[in-house]
Order: sequence, then structure tokens, then C-alpha cells
Amino acid sequence: MNSKLILKCVLLLCFSFQIWAEEPDSETEPLADDTPVSHEEIQGEKNLTGSRPWRAPDYSNQEKTLGWSENAFETPKGMESQVKFWIDIYSKYNTDQGVLHDSENINFIYKVLDFTEISRRTDLSEVRKEITKRNLVKTEKKRLIEIFKRLDKLKDPSGLDDEEKRIWEMYSNINEKHKFIEAGKRTRLRFQLGQKDRMIQGIYYSGRYLEDFEKVFREAGVPMELTRLVFVESSFNVLARSKVGASGLWQQMRYTAKPYMMINNAIDKRNHPMEATRLAAKLLKINYSMLKDWPLAVTGWNHGPTGILRLTKKHKTRDLGELVQNFVLKKRFGFASRNFYASFLAALEVEKNASRYLGSVSWSQPLESSDIRTPVSLKYSEILAWFDGDDLRAQIFNPHLNRPVRKGTLAIPKGAILSLPKAKYDEVVASLNDLEQKEVAVRKVRKRN
Repeated sequence: MNSKLILKCVLLLCFSFQIWAEEPDSETEPLADDTPVSHEEIQGEKNLTGSRPWRAPDYSNQEKTLGWSENAFETPKGMESQVKFWIDIYSKYNTDQGVLHDSENINFIYKVLDFTEISRRTDLSEVRKEITKRNLVKTEKKRLIEIFKRLDKLKDPSGLDDEEKRIWEMYSNINEKHKFIEAGKRTRLRFQLGQKDRMIQGIYYSGRYLEDFEKVFREAGVPMELTRLVFVESSFNVLARSKVGASGLWQQMRYTAKPYMMINNAIDKRNHPMEATRLAAKLLKINYSMLKDWPLAVTGWNHGPTGILRLTKKHKTRDLGELVQNFVLKKRFGFASRNFYASFLAALEVEKNASRYLGSVSWSQPLESSDIRTPVSLKYSEILAWFDGDDLRAQIFNPHLNRPVRKGTLAIPKGAILSLPKAKYDEVVASLNDLEQKEVAVRKVRKRN
């Protein structure tokens, strides 16, 4: 076989692989916008700190804050059903429940699924439970698609059972040809897992950070309400890492943080609660300066501010409600972006009125920590000693230390900021001073030689 023929075969194989990779099997692959059927546990080590009474937020006295007014975060016209949907997700359904719904008409709830019995089964591994839940979602989707096919062929609801009649009535005011076939498409039929218990957990862990976050935002002149974006992004899981590369409480992307000197091989400040919060305040101010409107600026946090600016110009509106309801735009403006501001408003509402929505909630006590700047480079094993060998505890205090550091392949550089238990502060400082003096003595010896 000559070289040209070999090259053609290789190119054909590459092209075939690209097509296969870009066109998933619609029968087996879940929707790109589907949420998982279970959530990872918030890794906050609840017993690390005691609890304290929860405090309802006070957003008053922000008259000099950028773009703030008493109605700055009211629900935009046309987004009421979206906000209501997310309020229910945060306050009505727990993480063993979820809803099958329409991604465009988000208030069209077809079915509530309950995974409680699956989660309780002792004969299944966690992996098998996950598979069983996914299969239940898949089965229900197929059943609903068959209902949509039947409804598409009918002229009136005579003879329908209660479920079919309920779906028929949902679409009674929608005058689209083959509206039921459209509703059954993989881009429309969507599953969303509940988050009530996760919201309660998030409120607990927020007690470690929120008061400091509010102070940062107040000093930066950014509305304190926006600190509640963390509920949407990570539920205050300080060790949150996403598959797409977002990281930390604020789920900041690497390319966003890199220009601000936040990341090196040893340290990723996106994962440092206070450093990431200072960056979040800066980025939100930049978004607002570009878009002059908090609903757009917050949506820009998820979609990118320049992308939102282009959409406002192209569609000649600065009204977020109009943008998210635009039929043509929905095809390009993904579900997550269309719903990001609505989910933020829902989290804001539920947390502000947590006692009403969630019952009794509490805050964690703040971490009893002190920060130091390392005078010398250190091994992670030396840091672990501060935490009596407890790796998870060390990570919660220092989530910005990268994996190579924790694995011992990289040292913590001199000048790094580290957090340690306040009770060990004097002991650690004395130990670091000894290490620094020894290093100075070694350098002097080397200089003489």
C-alpha cells in the first residue's frame, strides 16, 4: 500500500471518528443539559466545627453600591415561571427526587420521580444504584415520548386517561404544528434533580464563609446579594471541582482566573475562599460595567459577558426576560444560560426566607483558623502535621493546594499563604522560624564556601 493511500485511510478514519464523537447516539446518551441522578456529597466535614443559629441576610444600606436598589433583584417580567421552578427545586424536592419537564416551557412538569427506595437498597452498590436511577429516568422518558406520539395524532382529548389529558391541557394554548412531537425531542424532554437537602447543607456550610464574603463585596461596592451565587455554583462545597474545569466555591474557570495570577503548578487560588471571592467581586464589576444591568451581568457570569453583549445588540433588547423567551434565541442560548439568573433569584429567595421554605436551619461556626505566609518552602507532610495527619481537614483549611503538592511531587513555595488551626498558631510559627533560621545558616555556609 503506497503512502498516499495510507494517508487517505488515516484521514477517513479520523473523519469517521469525528462524526461519531460529535453525533451521540440519541437512544443511549442523556441530554447534555440533564442534571445527574445524584449529587456528590458536600465535603465540608460537618463535625469540624460546631453549629450556631442561622441569621437571615440584611441587604439594606447599599445605596452607594454599584447598580443597587431595593428592586434591583426583582424577577424580570416573563421569568416568573422559571424562578418558581427553581424555588421548588431548592425547597420542595430533595436529592432523592427529581422532575421530568419541558426545557422550554419549564413549568410543564410531566412526572415526579422518587429514588428513595433505590437509595435505601442494601443489595446494590453505589454504582448499581446510579445505573438503576438512570434507567428509571430513561424508561420514563421513553414512555412520555410514546404519549407525545399518540397525542400528536389526535384532534381532541376524548378518551384520554388522566395523565394524557393533563399533558394535553398543558399545551392547549400552544399553537405549533406537531407541538407534541417537538416536546418529545431530546433537546426538550429534560430531567432535573431536586436540591432541598443540599440547600440545607449549603446554608450550614455557608456559615463558615458568608460573613467574610459579604464584607469583601461591601468593600468592593458590589451588591451583597451576589454572594449567594455560591449556592448556585457549588452549594458551598469548598472542594468543588467540575468536569469542565471550573473550580472552587465560585466555580471559576481556569482561563478566567489565569490573567489575575491566580494559578501555578502548586497553588490554585480559585479554590481559596477569600481569594476567589475577591476575584468574583472584580469580575462581576467588570460584567456590570460592560452590560449596565445586574440581570445581564449575572447571566454573563455563566454565559460570558461579551456573549451577552452581542445578544443584546443582535436582538435589540436589554431585557433579560425577552432574551430568554426569544424562540429563535433558545436554539443557541443553552438551558443553563437561560436559567442561570432564575436559579440565582430562586436561591436568593429560598436562603433569605429559609425558615419558611426549609424549616429549621443552622450555620456552621467559622473555621477557627489563622493565616501565615510561609518563610520557607514546605512539604505537604509538614502541613499535615498541623492537622494531626487528617488530610481532609488539611484540604478544607487549604483547598488551594494542588494535587501534586498533596501527593508530594511538588513543594509548597516560599511566600505561600496557608491556613492552620488557630490553636496551633504559636507552635507552627515557632517551628517555621526555626526552619527559616536553619535555611539562613545553610545559605551563609554555602556563601563562605
